[in-house]
Amino acid sequence: MLRSGACKWACAGLSALGLFWSFPPGGSGVLAFVALVPLLYGLERASGPGEAFRLGMVTGLLFYTANLYWLNYAMISFGGLPWLVGFSLLVLLSLYVSLYLGAFCFLWVRLRPQNLLGRILWAGVLWAALEFVRTYLLTGFPWTFLAYTQFDNLSFLQLASLGGLYGLSLIIVWVNAALASAIHLGPAQWRRGAVGLLSAVLALGVALLYGRSELGQPQAGTPLKVAALQGNIDQWVKWDPAYQQATMKTYGELTEAAASQKAHLIVWPETAVPFVLGADLQAQVMLGNLARSTGSYLLVGSPDVRSGSEPLFFNSAFLVTPRQGIVQKYDKVHLVPFGEYVPLRKILFFVDKMVRGAVGDFQAGTEYTLFRTSEGQFGVTISYEVYFPAQVRRYFQKGADFLVNITNDAWYGRSAAPYQHLAMAVFRAVENGAYVVRAANTGISAIIDPQGRVLEESEIFVPAVVTGEIRNRSRQTFYTQFGDLLAGLCLAGSAIYGGGKIGISLVRLLHSTSR
Repeated sequence: MLRSGACKWACAGLSALGLFWSFPPGGSGVLAFVALVPLLYGLERASGPGEAFRLGMVTGLLFYTANLYWLNYAMISFGGLPWLVGFSLLVLLSLYVSLYLGAFCFLWVRLRPQNLLGRILWAGVLWAALEFVRTYLLTGFPWTFLAYTQFDNLSFLQLASLGGLYGLSLIIVWVNAALASAIHLGPAQWRRGAVGLLSAVLALGVALLYGRSELGQPQAGTPLKVAALQGNIDQWVKWDPAYQQATMKTYGELTEAAASQKAHLIVWPETAVPFVLGADLQAQVMLGNLARSTGSYLLVGSPDVRSGSEPLFFNSAFLVTPRQGIVQKYDKVHLVPFGEYVPLRKILFFVDKMVRGAVGDFQAGTEYTLFRTSEGQFGVTISYEVYFPAQVRRYFQKGADFLVNITNDAWYGRSAAPYQHLAMAVFRAVENGAYVVRAANTGISAIIDPQGRVLEESEIFVPAVVTGEIRNRSRQTFYTQFGDLLAGLCLAGSAIYGGGKIGISLVRLLHSTSR
């Protein structure tokens, strides 16, 4: 038998392993409902909040370093960093994200209620609140949230149309906490443990019943034929002038293949056009001719430039119409730190090589463009913008009928990243009850319906044309109307409850010292 101290650290390691195997592509979402049980059981035996924090940090460091390994590949292969520097940056990022798990463990132990049901609910609410904070703090890094393990659990997934992804995370942690409490209480207090388990079963059951009812809803709205192109252009030659014409020829042929299937809207991936399109008249004419000859609307990703005393570069999406050529443009608003610009460049001068391509640092856009075709209007997210629920919701509040996500995941090689990226796009569809069309340079390109079904998808690292019929959005979900109301309530409730507990402790301390 392991000693009590060793048992707690073994529990932390076991939870890290369980979390890792909960996520796509190779994991099972079912594991998410038990992955935190060892850690929460270990926290019941922690000597205090300090040790709880350390247990959370160990779990987080093991899990996040393993889950985010693909970042190391990108930094070394394309960023030009030495292996040791790349791995060190990966560990630093993992340490940062682990702080949230450490904070969860600290606060759960420090402030947990004596009442069993309150303790279980506190775990779920606190977890959801911290995920909400991580989505936006320091530009945000909303990767590996527990909810994303459920992207293919269609019945449970529908809960996102009410409470967003944070509602799913709350219930997953609720189930974990109920199981851990029941194990900790043991046979001697089985009735208390059973009450906790029953509460989790009821919460999960209600969510599944709601999901089943949503899956039975008929899909209305105007039908529209779309195509997502996947050129599979090698990242090493993407910006090489010798390959630019070959790249355009590849996408021209894919466009013609999509048009032959009567696609009204044909989507090219992020920076598929290997020119600075806004400054390249020849490329503009070529795209206008292509749209005219096919009779299709083209949405193409390309860098753009704004002239001035110093040129400003943008990561952009352009809409090309059959009659008018380029008519609208969106400049990416939420840029990737270290991928599209280097924050604190004077301090982090040694990572300057990570920003590679036809231009230097990108600038952030300021407008959320709603693109319009004769058959409907849509919003566009570029690359990891689709991770941010509030940005996607903004488009549907403005009247978007569907969402297009263009990306280039070639940076991450044959890793888990493209699969996990797709899982996040699935949630944006369900949250807003709308189709999502996804075009990725090397995959995974896909068409997702409003219930989160991936109707069509490509393999990775092959050229592909993904076509299908979508429908314009016919109703607003609760989430589209009210956004992250649940997450905000969790954050406010955690702050009020935590502040109250700390205030009471301070009053008691002052009272005892005044005697």
